[in-house]
Amino acid sequence: MVALDVPFTSFQPDLPALGNPGLVRAHNCSPGLGAGPGAVTFFPLKRASLYSDTTMASMPLGSAVGQDRFQNAKVYGADAGHLYKLSPSTRDWTDISRTGGYLTSATEGWKSVEFGSLQCFTNYSDNPQFIDMNTDVKFADLTTLVKGRHINTHKGFVILGNTYDALDGAVPYRLRWSGLESPSDWTFSAATMSDFQDIQGFGSIQGIVTDDSCYVLLQRGIVQATFVGSPYIFQFESRVTGKGCSVSQSVITVEGKHFFLSDDGFYMLQGGQLQPIGMGKIDKWFLENADLTQANLMTVAADPRETLVYWQFCSKNAVAGKPDMMLIYNYHTGEWTTADATSHFIFNSMSLPWTIDQLDEFGSLDNVPASFDDPVWSGGKNLLWGMDQTGKIYSFSGSKLELSIETPEFQLSRMLPNDSQADMATVHGARPLFEGDGTARISVGTKSLQNTDVVWSELKETNAETGFAYFRNQSRYQRIRLTISGDWNRAFSLQIDGKTAGRR
Repeated sequence: MVALDVPFTSFQPDLPALGNPGLVRAHNCSPGLGAGPGAVTFFPLKRASLYSDTTMASMPLGSAVGQDRFQNAKVYGADAGHLYKLSPSTRDWTDISRTGGYLTSATEGWKSVEFGSLQCFTNYSDNPQFIDMNTDVKFADLTTLVKGRHINTHKGFVILGNTYDALDGAVPYRLRWSGLESPSDWTFSAATMSDFQDIQGFGSIQGIVTDDSCYVLLQRGIVQATFVGSPYIFQFESRVTGKGCSVSQSVITVEGKHFFLSDDGFYMLQGGQLQPIGMGKIDKWFLENADLTQANLMTVAADPRETLVYWQFCSKNAVAGKPDMMLIYNYHTGEWTTADATSHFIFNSMSLPWTIDQLDEFGSLDNVPASFDDPVWSGGKNLLWGMDQTGKIYSFSGSKLELSIETPEFQLSRMLPNDSQADMATVHGARPLFEGDGTARISVGTKSLQNTDVVWSELKETNAETGFAYFRNQSRYQRIRLTISGDWNRAFSLQIDGKTAGRR
C-alpha cells in the first residue's frame, strides 16, 4: 500500500479544479493555522441555539451593545418601527422607542455608534435617535436638523453620511458632523465646528470607518477626512479612486482593519491602503452564488474569541428574505471557508449575567443552550449572537455542523512514486485525519477528460479499525469528498491509498 499524504490547504474555488493549490469546498468550518507551509486546519462551527424566546414586532434591522458607568452590559435591537433594549431580568426585548415609534422604509436598516454614555441610532427614514445608557429609559431625537444613512464618531464629533435635510433634501454624497463634544448640536457654527462637506465624483456614501483617521467609503472611491481644526475642521483627500464599497451592509472594522465588499470582491482598508483579500480565492465564487438583489439582508459580525469575520447573506438558492449562507474570513491567516446560516441576523453582543433562578425557564438541563463554562452565562463578555426573523435570540452553542470538504482535482498517477509514466491510477482507499469523536464518510470523484463531468462514487463510511474508506475506482483524474459529523474537534489532512495503472 502506498498512502499519499494530502494536507488540507486554502479554500480557493475561483481557481480551476485541476492543479488547484487549495480546496474546491471547505464548508461548515472555520479556518486556522496548519502544521506546515500552506497547510490549513479546520475547526467546527456550532448551530444557533435558542437563548431567549423573545420577539420583536417585525424583522430585526439593527443592533448595538455598550455599558453604563457601572460596567453593566447594555444590548439594544431595532426593527422597522421600534428600538428595544434586552431586559437583564427577563431576557425579553423591551420597547423603549420614542413616542410614536419609527417608519423605517423597506430597503433601509438601522446603524449605530457609541458616544460616551450615549448610544446613537440612525435609519435615514427618521430623525437620528439616542439614549443615555446610564438612565436607559427611552430613545429621543438626537437632532431634527438632519437625517443620515451612516453614522460614526471621530475626534469628538458624531458624523452622519448620505444625508437628508429640509433645506437641500437628499444629498447622498454629503458628510455632516455635530459640534465638538456636543453630539446633539448640529447647527452650523464656527464656534462648535459643526459643519458639512460634499464629496463629489465618487457616487453615494456607503459607510464611514475610523481609526486614527476617518475614511469615507463611497461607491467609486475612498476619501480620507483628517481633523485640522478651525476654520476648515476636516481636510479631505482622495485615497482610492475608482474602487469603493458596493454593499453598505458588508462594512465592518476589527482591530483597525476595515473590511467591505466592492463590485469585484472583498477588500481590506488598513492605514489608508487598500488590499484585495478575496482575489483568486473566493471573489468570483461569491459574486456567482450571492443574490445581491437581497444585499440589504446581509449582516456582518466579528467573532470576539477568534480572528474571524462572518458575512451572512442570501445565496441564489435561498428562500426569499431568508439568508442561508455565511462566508468566513480569518484576517490573520488570510484563509476563507463557508457555512450554513442557522439564524437570520448575526450581530456582536455582550452577555447579561444569569442567576440560578433564571435558568428555570429552560425547564431541564437538556434544554439549556450552552455548557455552564460558556461566556453566555456571565455578564459583560463579548459574544457572537443571532436572531431569527421574529427577534428570538440565539447563541452559537448548539450541536456541531457537519464538515464538508472537496479536494482539488489531481492526476494521482503523477503523484505516486511507483510509475511516473503511468497515465491512470486506481484509488483503493482514503483516510481523513481528524481529532475528536466524529463519523467520517468519503466519496471519490473520477473522470477521464477535463471536458467531461465528474462521476462520484457512493459515499462510504470509514472503517473503525483502519480509518480508511475502501474503493476500486480507476481513472485519469480524481477528487475526494469528505464529510465529518458528530463531535469532531479539528480536521487537517487526508491520506490516499492508490496504485498506478495503464502506461501511455
